[in-house]
Amino acid sequence: MKSSRLFKFTGIAGILLYLLVLLEIPLYFFYTPTPAGTPPVPIILYRIGIDLLICLGAITFFSGLKTIIDRHTPQLLGTGTLLFAAALCFAIVSLVADSMQAGAAWGAGSQPVNPTFVGQGANGALLIYGPINRLLTTMMLVTGSAWLLQARLLPRWMAWLGFVCAVYNAAFIPTYFFMTTPLDFYSVNGWNIPLAAGMFFLWILVVSIGLVVRSKRQEG
Repeated sequence: MKSSRLFKFTGIAGILLYLLVLLEIPLYFFYTPTPAGTPPVPIILYRIGIDLLICLGAITFFSGLKTIIDRHTPQLLGTGTLLFAAALCFAIVSLVADSMQAGAAWGAGSQPVNPTFVGQGANGALLIYGPINRLLTTMMLVTGSAWLLQARLLPRWMAWLGFVCAVYNAAFIPTYFFMTTPLDFYSVNGWNIPLAAGMFFLWILVVSIGLVVRSKRQEG
């Protein structure tokens, strides 16, 4: 694959990944709750279905990024391997968490269930969606941003944006020592999670746009 096509492929994959994230977010906030105040089971399953595609998109984007690293900065092969390994772990553990949530929804039958709450199926998944994902995203952001600084294929400010996002994500790794109250900011399943994940996927979007722009310049 030509370099321009590789840049475009990876960039488009990242943009589509970000669009999937935007599609999933409303399903956590806009729905008609059951009489018990829980999300309807179909909504839970729709969220899981989109998340499966997000995991696939993450693998695709970081596979492309690893290929770019290996081809254009062969002296940094280890960086590409570490970046892709972290991304693959991120996708795998997210799929495990999705399986736990789907199992909670199926096991509840006609009973109300919210698999993002402890006691309703989230017991095993919270550590994944919280501290584990923050740890893996921190590794991806630091590794990817360090490569951007050394490779100089994209503007340097994208690397510094990644470092800022990494610091924010790293700050929430210790939340597993705290309570499981969604309304609390600093808790294992608090509202810090969508902010931290949003920063990570925003970085992916910015890098993806940069890759598409570079591909157009090469083609021109």
